Amino acid sequence: METRVTETLFDTARWLVGAIARGLLGRDHGVLDRLSGQALDAAHFRVPQPARLPVLRHLAECTAEAMLLDADLAAAIAAIEEHLRWRQSSSYSDQVLGEGFSANYGWCEIIGPQGFFTGDDFLLGLLMLGPNRHYRDHYHPAPELYWPLTGLSQWKQGTGDFEHKDAGAVIWHESGVVHATKTQSEPLLAVWCWTRGTDTPARLVDV
Repeated sequence: METRVTETLFDTARWLVGAIARGLLGRDHGVLDRLSGQALDAAHFRVPQPARLPVLRHLAECTAEAMLLDADLAAAIAAIEEHLRWRQSSSYSDQVLGEGFSANYGWCEIIGPQGFFTGDDFLLGLLMLGPNRHYRDHYHPAPELYWPLTGLSQWKQGTGDFEHKDAGAVIWHESGVVHATKTQSEPLLAVWCWTRGTDTPARLVDV
């Protein structure tokens, strides 16, 4: 039974990665080239220790909305969500990011040290933010892609203004670029990817 469950989970993880790749085709900023070099076979598969966070109270709503954008991807997320290891960056406290932020924030890895496949200096996962949250200015060496599966959300880079992005938009951050995200009355579910330089975590500006 355990072997059969693991095999099913392996197939589901591959389905999820494939759905993301198909959705990003032609607008991926080189992510798919890096993804093609990752070891995603059964020999490199492992089952993460699942972990949940308060923000997941919004996951069913977000997954249902994502069906309107990409039904195959939303179905893959729904099929695997109970096995995801949701985490938070240790420096992102309510004292720094505002009361209630920690109850409305979380991310997980699909590919990465805490994901289904280890990855080679490459991280792929999901981000969740609750409604009316401000993910303040931060930066990191890793070039980064975001693909919001729900909308509207607001994004900015450097000293620019926040711009509204619909579900399905692709947001790209070059290495070291300061960026921030805001949600409005609806929660956000997004695919995220770091393509290299993944050993150095994000750092909030002026913290």
